[in-house]
Amino acid sequence: MKLYVVLLLLGLLWSVVSAAAGAAPASTRRDDVGKLINATMFNEMIKYQKDPQCPSQGFYSHKAFVAAARSFAKAGFGTTGKLATRKRELLAFLAQTSHQTTGGWLTAPDGPNAWGYCHMRETTQNSYCKKSDPKWPCVPGQKYYGRGPMQLQYNYNYGQAGKALGLDLLKNPDLVATDAT
Repeated sequence: MKLYVVLLLLGLLWSVVSAAAGAAPASTRRDDVGKLINATMFNEMIKYQKDPQCPSQGFYSHKAFVAAARSFAKAGFGTTGKLATRKRELLAFLAQTSHQTTGGWLTAPDGPNAWGYCHMRETTQNSYCKKSDPKWPCVPGQKYYGRGPMQLQYNYNYGQAGKALGLDLLKNPDLVATDAT
């Protein structure tokens, strides 16, 4: 919870500073996601994701984040509204996904919530197969446990995400944890 608060407060501070500096609305600027959250800021917010204790070992890089975000630019992710709104949207996304992938423990440096982007796969690895869903049928031998920054679970979520990404995630759900873009 602390990381959420820190990131959201950082977003509010960022928007206040931008407004005070007279930042133009996004509609008049050509900034993209990579400029709104640069590599230095990304690495400071998610400082333990490359730590040897984290299974992800840097899987979630700034470069991968920007590539993934750009693939959803036409849908409006981080590209619509005023600059302050776009920054808040990106920071809220990072706060949520950081929470989903945290690897902290109670006595971890900076607290357990400072260890976001530590995991690529859910540790329990349950099957999460809803067999009664005819639209997104489970593939024999596949498990639909949480993977990637959104920690997708269940066959119907993998099916819908795969459709949006143009990938067959029902047959190969591990793509979510092997390609960060």
